[in-house]
This record gives sequence, C-alpha cells and structure tokens, in this order.
Amino acid sequence: MNMAANNPQRKQQRRLFINELVAFAILFLSLGLIIYLFFSQSVYRNIDHSLTVQKQQLTKMNNQQPSHKMGPPTIRDGRDFSQPPSVNSPFRTNEIIFDEHGKIENAAALGNRNYQLLSKAKLNKATLNKIQDMTLTYNSITSHFRSLLIKVPKSAPDKRSAGKYVLILENVDSDLLAINSFKKALIVTLIAFWLLAIAVAFLLSRSSMKPIIKSWQRQREFSSNAAHELRTPLTVIQNQMEAMLTKPKATILSEIDAVSTTLDETRHLKILTDRLLTLARSDSDIIQIQKQPIQLKPWFESMLPPYSEIAASQSKAFTSFIETNQTADIDPDLIKQLVTIIFDNAFKYTQAGDSIGITILNDERHFTIRISNTGDRIPDDDKQHIFERFYRTDPSRTPTTGGHGLGLAIAQWIVKEHHGKISVRDQQPKGTVFEIQIPLGL
Repeated sequence: MNMAANNPQRKQQRRLFINELVAFAILFLSLGLIIYLFFSQSVYRNIDHSLTVQKQQLTKMNNQQPSHKMGPPTIRDGRDFSQPPSVNSPFRTNEIIFDEHGKIENAAALGNRNYQLLSKAKLNKATLNKIQDMTLTYNSITSHFRSLLIKVPKSAPDKRSAGKYVLILENVDSDLLAINSFKKALIVTLIAFWLLAIAVAFLLSRSSMKPIIKSWQRQREFSSNAAHELRTPLTVIQNQMEAMLTKPKATILSEIDAVSTTLDETRHLKILTDRLLTLARSDSDIIQIQKQPIQLKPWFESMLPPYSEIAASQSKAFTSFIETNQTADIDPDLIKQLVTIIFDNAFKYTQAGDSIGITILNDERHFTIRISNTGDRIPDDDKQHIFERFYRTDPSRTPTTGGHGLGLAIAQWIVKEHHGKISVRDQQPKGTVFEIQIPLGL
C-alpha cells in the first residue's frame, strides 16, 4: 500500500488544493459570465434603442432632423469627426412596408439585391410592437436581424408608410460576430487565468499546510518524547514496588534505598507532568498571562534568599547585584518560574566551590536578568538547540542528573509571552551566562 497516498498531511493538502481550485474556478466563471452578459446585453440594448428611435421617427407627427445630423460638421481628410458614432445609424436599418394583406409596397426602394433576401420576411401581426430576432436566408446568404413591427398612423407625414405596417429590420451580423469574438477571447482568458489559478492554488495549499504540518510534527514529537520520559520513572517505581512485594517481612529501614528511590522518581515524575502540562497549555493558548506593575528591586530581593540558602547548603557561592529602580509590567508567577528554571540548571551543572550569580539591570525600555555560573560550558553546537523540547546536551544523562529537557523550552515560552529575548553565551574564563531581556511595558 502506498504510504504517501495515506499520509493525512498529503490528504489535507490535496483537499485544500482542490477547495481553492474550485473556488478560483467558480470565481472566474462567475466573473466571465457577468462580463459576457453585460457586454451582450449592452450590444442588444443599443440595437433595441436604435429600433425604438426608428419607430419614433416613423410615427411622430412632424419631420425633424435626427439629432445626430444636427450641427455644422467638422471635415478632416474627407471625414466628419464632429459627432461620435450613432447607435441608431440608418445604414444598417431597412424598412419593409406592408399593406393590410402582407404585400410589400416598397420593393423598389429596397433594391434587387436586398429585396431577394428581405422578401423572405412575412407580415406577422401577432408580433406588433414587439422586438424580435429574425433570420433570413436566400440561396447561400443568411443574415440575422433584430426586428420591430409597427403600425404607422394614417396621419403620419410620410405618405409612403402612413396607415401601413412597417417592419424595421436592423442587421446584427457584425454584432453577433463581435459577441462571438468576445466570447472566444473571454474563454481563452479564463482558461489562462484558471491555469494560473492551479499554480496559485498549489502554492497557497502548500503555504497553508506549513503551520499545520509543523503543528502535527510538534504534537507527534511531543507525544513520543512525553511517553518516553514518563516511561522511565514509572518503570523504576514499578520495579522498586515489585521488588518490595517479594519481601513481605522486610522493614522500612531495610528497604530505605528502594523507598528513597521511589520517592525521588515520584518527585521527578511530578515535575515532569507539571512541565508537560505547562507546555500543552501553552500550545493551546490556555494559559493567560496576567501582567501587573511590579517594582523590580524589592520583588527580586524578596525572591532570591532561598537560592542563597541552597547554594550555601551545596558549598557554592551565591552573589546578587540588583541595580534597578524601575517598575515593569510582568506576570510575577511566570517570571519567578523563569528564574527558577535557570537557577535549577545552574545548580545542577555546578560543583562544590563553583559560584552562581544574578544581575538585574535596566535601560530606558528593557530590564535585563543575567544569571551566570562557573560550571561546565555548553558546547557551541548545543547552544542552538538547548531551548528545544526534550533536548539534552548529553543524551546519556538520566532525568536524575540531567533533567527532562523541558525547563529551557518553558523558559523561552515565558520570555516570548513577555515579548522579550533569551540567549546563552560563555563566561570568561569559565562557565555559562543566560541573559534575558524583557520590555518594561509601561
């Protein structure tokens, strides 16, 4: 079975591509249909207006020059440019005069050539005052007309048509050719744009899928890594419990190592689940950051004493330098968690006799937290990845000695939620420095 065909990412991308392509097709077809209908209706509207004007000229009670013939002409190179082309030009219009019995009375005025074709038109009183389409054929000649049958009043000044039926015919062959040419050009244009839409839809579907694919990959990696991290402490706890079950007469004192190991793994398991829950909530935007104005110096001074005591208990030096009197708009719980994570790493990767320090500074727009230690440096290749989830600089480390690879990922998320930056660099001559820069926000 083809794995690529069953890939849900490929299926989703294909579905997006088809949806976007169909949307483009509907859009282009609708646009093309609207343009075509507007153009064809505009052409027929002009033709019908011409027929109406001819009708008015035939039925009015006095002879007036048509408006397009009024005014002095402007002659240039033998041509008149004084007026724009008229929609009711008489050169395409023919008038057939019928008597009551349908006999053509103006055959001589039509001319032999036109008469052979126009004589095929018959008087149909049912179409009186109705604009109709008409097709006339003589030998191999076929012409299309727009027609209007009228009854001219007997009082009309034109004696030839007074009291007669007049069929006004306007040849529309050139208009139909124009409409057909426009339709072909429109179809070619729509096909070209639709082919372009295929490429656009493909690119859009790919770009739309990138965040989805990234999210799927992160979720899959998160689930896999979380399962792996949870399995280790659970296995240790299970093994210790099963071992103690084989010794029903043993005392707590005799199994103190097993109990201690189980408690340690339970604590690590709690820390791991808390951090996994934090990351899961951050991915789902469930955690709402609660910012409030905090005076930095007294807040940090009240938070640091426990870390000084931890350092003293581990025979490590602890220094703090708080040089700021600013107030910052921060979430104190998250910033405290951030500092705790960095300190946790600093204590974990230093030995007795090493030193750990924190410096708080500020400029006009930001305050900076700089936490340093004199432990082992982080390799340059690892510096690019230490903020990734489940990443450990030494894969052989166990959760007891090396953590779960989640703390710095949470630290980076906290900094991003505060629109800040976090970085790591070497300290001279030995050690590592984590530097966090966060906007004051006030």
